[in-house]
Amino acid sequence: MDDQLLDFTRARWNRMLLNGFWCLLVLMVILECLYLIFITPLASEDFIRYYMLVPTSLHLSVLVLTELCLRFLEERLRDYTLLAAASVITFIIVDINVEIGYIIPALFTPVFVSIFYFSARKLIAASIMSLITLYCLYFFNVKLNISVVGILALTAMLGAFCLIAWGVISRGKEMRQYYIHTAKSNQELLVKNILMDKLAKTDALTELYNHITFHEYLDKLIEHHESTRMPLQLALIDIDDFKSVNDQFGHRAGDSVLKQVAELVRSQAGMNDFVARYGGEELAVIFTDKSADKSLQILETMRQNIEQAEYSELGSRKITVSIGFADYDQEGKEKFFIRTDRALYTAKSQGKNQIVLAGDGMEGEKSRFAWK
Repeated sequence: MDDQLLDFTRARWNRMLLNGFWCLLVLMVILECLYLIFITPLASEDFIRYYMLVPTSLHLSVLVLTELCLRFLEERLRDYTLLAAASVITFIIVDINVEIGYIIPALFTPVFVSIFYFSARKLIAASIMSLITLYCLYFFNVKLNISVVGILALTAMLGAFCLIAWGVISRGKEMRQYYIHTAKSNQELLVKNILMDKLAKTDALTELYNHITFHEYLDKLIEHHESTRMPLQLALIDIDDFKSVNDQFGHRAGDSVLKQVAELVRSQAGMNDFVARYGGEELAVIFTDKSADKSLQILETMRQNIEQAEYSELGSRKITVSIGFADYDQEGKEKFFIRTDRALYTAKSQGKNQIVLAGDGMEGEKSRFAWK
């Protein structure tokens, strides 16, 4: 990921640099036109050709060639193409304006450009290109009036600037490594916080939401229902005769059965439903965004799947569940839960392995719906 981000940043910088070269060309053309109009309207054809048309054409050719290189060359060569283009363009500009005031910034331009890549190799390449530019001007441009001492002084200045650039690049690499390390540390901390939050909200055995989280979500979903009238139902599922499973086959077998039942329940629940381990062998399912009849059909599928499943630790013994179900009726969380719990108690007391739908009232609770 870090390499991809670095490649993206490098490509964006290359594009910005090349756009800067195009802007420089446009600026030069504008200045040349203004120069011809207001300063030397009677300039000779040789002057126009040597000082304007030739350098502008060369500048344009370099940019077109660079555009092609950036499009078709390998990624590792594109940066060097930009550095070479910077050196050639500065050579073209300085070759026309050979005053010492143009030479110094022109020499430093490729080196300055290389700093943004934070690469020692590119700095060395830019330094070599700048030296080549300087000595080509010295040996081949007769208008450059500079002594050997002056050339050596410019070389020393370039070397000093390269050392400064080296220091900047080294510091930049240190800062980059620091930020990468900080980002990784923050990412690891975020992952740890997420894992800790998950552990705090889920049951370790079944990986369902735990008792506390169940009540938090139920509170929020009731508030949401009261403001939006979103369908909301609650089911409490209890494994029948679970104590005898632990007594006969051991707690390890009981844990395995509980995990398998939890997975069967979770596999049938919808994406917007909420499944939790309420406590012991009791599970809770909050249904949302569906009618009560649809939720009951899902519960019946859960009940049948649990009854028909094979449990390797129990041999031929079957597991069944009793389920209490209630549709929310603007009654508040406590009454809603009590109605569902009473329906579960009715299912257990009337023979188990069935679904009982809670009655409307708090008193005289009895089953008015049963599947078996």
